Amino acid sequence: MVPRNSGKIKTSYGNQVTNKPANKAILANQRRQQEHNARVKAKQDQRSQKPPSSRFFTIFLFLAFLPLFSSFVTQSYTFNLSPYLLPPLRRFWTESSLNPWRREMKVFSPVQLAMYDGREDMPVYLAIDGVVYDVSANRRIYGKGGSYNMMAGRDASRAFVTGCFETHLTHDIRGLSSNEMASLNHWKSFFANSDKYLKVGTVLNPPINPKTPLPSPCRAIGSDSSNDPQAPGAAAAERGKAKPGPVRGH
Repeated sequence: MVPRNSGKIKTSYGNQVTNKPANKAILANQRRQQEHNARVKAKQDQRSQKPPSSRFFTIFLFLAFLPLFSSFVTQSYTFNLSPYLLPPLRRFWTESSLNPWRREMKVFSPVQLAMYDGREDMPVYLAIDGVVYDVSANRRIYGKGGSYNMMAGRDASRAFVTGCFETHLTHDIRGLSSNEMASLNHWKSFFANSDKYLKVGTVLNPPINPKTPLPSPCRAIGSDSSNDPQAPGAAAAERGKAKPGPVRGH
């Protein structure tokens, strides 16, 4: 407000009002509003002048508090989201160009991949649907003498879901049922999200001639796969049953 002029007072909006008792309430309300606006502006100026280090410290405290709160509520530091968040993050970091220690992905021919069949002086690789994984962490199963050594050094996608470890060691997945394809996708997800098995590249499988006959159906061979519901192909061998889980020891 400005000083009185000819018996009138200029409001904060620029209006001229008379200095009579009826206008005092309006003027008092405008004065309070001006004081409130001044306090709000002062706080905003104070925040804008707050050093960045102080803001970072506040954010750090908040992020540090989240795991403790999660542990109290869910008995987990990640709100039980680790199975869903960590595998994608691990895959991204493993293959990202931002990772200076990332492993270069290789492209194998079937002959080259066959060299990684579990022999002592070489890592153990296997492929599923064209993607190659290093399974050396479980050489007991996939190495020489292991229960599933026949899967090493090749792309045996079909055997993963049929359990035919003699005649279905091929990447030919033509003619598989919807349940068997679901089982194959299960195994692909299992290896892709595994903590122990790392993706190392891809294999250039030879194209399948559509005129060649489909692999003959068979029963799962071997007592291990026929009696163990968690062995590759055991559950997919019979249609309508649940998808197989990881092999024991994986």
